[in-house]
Amino acid sequence: MIFEGVKLMFIGMTTVLLFLILMILLIQLTSYLTRGATAREVEGIRLERELLAQKKKKAAASGDTDEDIAVIAAAVAAYETERFAQA
Repeated sequence: MIFEGVKLMFIGMTTVLLFLILMILLIQLTSYLTRGATAREVEGIRLERELLAQKKKKAAASGDTDEDIAVIAAAVAAYETERFAQA
């Protein structure tokens, strides 16, 4: 009886190990096959961040930050009023 349990344990553990190895190999294969698309996506993200940084510099130079701060402060105040009024 013990022998059957140990045998079943080894069969189950071997099955899980083989499945995990297969899953790792498939993930690596997918990574290898999609490396071109990933590189293009990373480049697009980098360009988008550069454009946002340029827009922030232009906005800071034009003085729009005071208006943005006022809008954010009003939104926070409205949220706090709504949240604490219900309590």
